[in-house]
Amino acid sequence: AQEIFAKLSNTTILLLHSSIKIEIISIMKKITILLFFVFATATAQKADRTNFGSLQNIKASDYAVTFTSNFSKTGGSNEPFKMVFINTITGKTNEVLIAEKTSIRKVHTDIEANFLGSKFVVVECYSEVEKRLPKASGFVSKLYLISLSDFKVTPISSEDFSLKNWQINTKTNKIVFIEQENGMKDLSGEVQKIMVFDLDNGAKREVFSNN
Repeated sequence: AQEIFAKLSNTTILLLHSSIKIEIISIMKKITILLFFVFATATAQKADRTNFGSLQNIKASDYAVTFTSNFSKTGGSNEPFKMVFINTITGKTNEVLIAEKTSIRKVHTDIEANFLGSKFVVVECYSEVEKRLPKASGFVSKLYLISLSDFKVTPISSEDFSLKNWQINTKTNKIVFIEQENGMKDLSGEVQKIMVFDLDNGAKREVFSNN
């Protein structure tokens, strides 16, 4: 009788342990599901936000300018960046998109020249590009002009080339810039060339190349 009682006790204990284990697993599953829904709800309620870059006055004009970058609910950046021009007299704003997969490096607002007869700003950017040549980079430096008359974006840099340096000659109203090919076509090395952009008519020409 004692042996039977002992076996029954052991069986009861095993069943009790098993029941407790099942209950703990059930509770853990419920907690996991609850935490998932709490996180999902918090993420859904997290509002998108817009961050502003530096605010600059545009020399000899009625405008100030800044740029924005938008961040999604997951914390990633939504391209492209936007330029925002503010008329300081009327309060009117103009939003300008630069280009897809492009981030703004610097905005030059003290330009003492005119583009097609209008004041303008120069924007230096980094753009993500497709690697078309051996040893090419996934990012290149680009130059854009934005006119204050119509806020049109004019790209200056050549396709598959990265900007190295640039200057404006205010006497001749021309931009001189050096750019380098993104990658190498052959063993002769990366092509570098000097370009001249005419601010009076928008024409661009190559004046010298190292290869």
